[in-house]
Amino acid sequence: MIGPARQLSHQIHTMSVSRICLILPCLYMGVIFLLSSIQGDGSPATVDPITGATKAILYNGAHIPLFALLAWLWCWSLTAWGIALNKRLILAFCLTAIYGVSDEWHQSFTPGRDASFLDVMLDMLGAYLALYFYRTQRASASQ
Repeated sequence: MIGPARQLSHQIHTMSVSRICLILPCLYMGVIFLLSSIQGDGSPATVDPITGATKAILYNGAHIPLFALLAWLWCWSLTAWGIALNKRLILAFCLTAIYGVSDEWHQSFTPGRDASFLDVMLDMLGAYLALYFYRTQRASASQ
């Protein structure tokens, strides 16, 4: 009988590359989920305008790089499935946007946090920017 560690190692080695590539964006989505689960302090931003504005810029601005990386990871992982570049870009954008919406919905249940349409738009902006640069990089690499 094969030991559990050896059996797991065998399963990982026999897994197709395309399945392994899906693990990374899914793990990263778990990280975003955990960050979204952190309770807000519930304090109004109007108490101190400078602190409130700084906090809003940092929190809202964080959406762009977080979701840019997610879109890039999706695009990278979908490469292993042999999907054409344009379809891959659209699919990566859609997966990221859907996750952005579900993340905001999740935040609506987190104490001290709320769902925001602006946050979803920033998520999509991050995804768009990452995929734009991904496509540009791929185009320059093929020339």
